[in-house]
Amino acid sequence: MRIRLSLKFSNPRKLEHKEEHLEIIKLQNLRLAAKIISEKLIQGNHFGKRVGSGAEFEQYRHYEPGDDLKRLDWKLFARSEKYLIKESPVDSYLNVKLILDLSGSMNYEEDGIKRLKYAKILLASIAYLAYMQEDRLSLYFLKNGKVEQMTSVNAKSFHAILYHLESAEAKGNWPIEVNTFPELKSKEKELVIMVSDFLQEENEWTSIVKSMVHPRKNILLFQILGANEIEMNLEGNRRFVDLESGNSIHANASDLVKEYNLKMTDYLKGLDLALQFPGVNLHRVSLEEPIAEVLEKVLKQKFLS
Repeated sequence: MRIRLSLKFSNPRKLEHKEEHLEIIKLQNLRLAAKIISEKLIQGNHFGKRVGSGAEFEQYRHYEPGDDLKRLDWKLFARSEKYLIKESPVDSYLNVKLILDLSGSMNYEEDGIKRLKYAKILLASIAYLAYMQEDRLSLYFLKNGKVEQMTSVNAKSFHAILYHLESAEAKGNWPIEVNTFPELKSKEKELVIMVSDFLQEENEWTSIVKSMVHPRKNILLFQILGANEIEMNLEGNRRFVDLESGNSIHANASDLVKEYNLKMTDYLKGLDLALQFPGVNLHRVSLEEPIAEVLEKVLKQKFLS
């Protein structure tokens, strides 16, 4: 369903963010778009080097209940009577698994912003940040009922990931049958990032997420929706197109608004409940929301750091 949406902003700062957001979305260079967003986060001090308990000393921080007492600097305590913990760069890096839904509904477009393009830039920006942390990256596509592993798990996969994201096309549907995919069910410690609209007929997407849940995993889900998908605000005769089947209907939008909005509200509430698995975090994102702001919120919650 392709919908054109006209937005009005009274706040000049919001308008500036909107214009900058559109400029980034329109860039034909995915690497450049990811770099602009990532460097904006770094310059804003929203992203820092991950630290841990490795052998190479880097900085101190104050002791907190639950910290390993072996990491206290007792010599410093003898001089200053301060309980300080030694920190160092982490000596084991994350495995970051990126998963992109390539079913036809990802071609949805609203106000000049395509869902698939938004998803590509979002994933490329996350990959850029992970690459800077020297994390091990891998990329998977979900397409026509199959899982396609596009890159191996490697700290050097970043450039290959950009290449595959650039050329990715969304088409077809995702079958409602529940399938299991061994490729997604590893027991390794990892961060899984899945991007989709998470619009399902039965439980096809929630089943995939459930199959990935493991005590050693953190799963971060980005549900990307247009403003008119979340709450329809249309009038007049419209042609509504199912982007997966290609079927379409002509209808007066005013006749559909009330029922659609009630059903969508119920659906989103149900999805929130269905995805309440341990280690799973769902972020609902609007197409009009600047990607840097989306990632800033995620970084503040320590999901990517």
